[in-house]
Amino acid sequence: MNLYDKALKKIEQDACCKPQCVGIIGTTGPTGPAGGPTGATGATGPTGPTGATGATEATGATGPTGPAGSNANSAACFCVDQMRNVIQQIITLYPNDNLTVAMESGNNASGRPGSLLPGPNNNPNSGLFQLVNNQGVPEEAVSICRIASITVTSSTYNNAITYLPAPTPLPTGCDANCEAALRSYLPAGTASVDINAGGKTVSQGTILRSEYGMVVVVGPNNSNPAFVSLCKTEIVNK
Repeated sequence: MNLYDKALKKIEQDACCKPQCVGIIGTTGPTGPAGGPTGATGATGPTGPTGATGATEATGATGPTGPAGSNANSAACFCVDQMRNVIQQIITLYPNDNLTVAMESGNNASGRPGSLLPGPNNNPNSGLFQLVNNQGVPEEAVSICRIASITVTSSTYNNAITYLPAPTPLPTGCDANCEAALRSYLPAGTASVDINAGGKTVSQGTILRSEYGMVVVVGPNNSNPAFVSLCKTEIVNK
């Protein structure tokens, strides 16, 4: 007799002795065999054709040119133009006189007037002033943009010198404000003036001319004229 039959017989016996019956939990059947192996991944299909590129749109019209930069009509640039204008005349009117050129850094250069570079001397875009020695041999070339003053140390003021008129429209901004203040402070006829730039005195005397971007300072009898850039002037005593 197997275990199942024995258990069943036992239940029947107990049922005869007890008012209730007790069920027997059946045993779990054996697990079935595992399925077969997973199949291989199929090959990737071919990539579809690339779509046609859309047509390029026409280029839009060019916009209007913007306004000129702030330096195009600046007081500082006009000071350089005024200095170049005077140098052109110094070369013609004082060819054999000695000059002292004071730079904004405090350095000095000296010699006779040579030429403007790049030439010719009437080039409105020249940026250098070439000095020469007594034999006419070129020496220092100085940047017009950095000149604080030019003094003719061996002659008197030449009344033939002309000056550029004030630009139109007048420049605006901080450099224009400083230039206008100095020009107002140093009108023609102001005596006992001492002008400092680069830590050094660059001119002393009386204001003979007060032009936009420049004053001319002379000694007694209009001697030793100094052409001073108002854009490089730092300290004024009078």
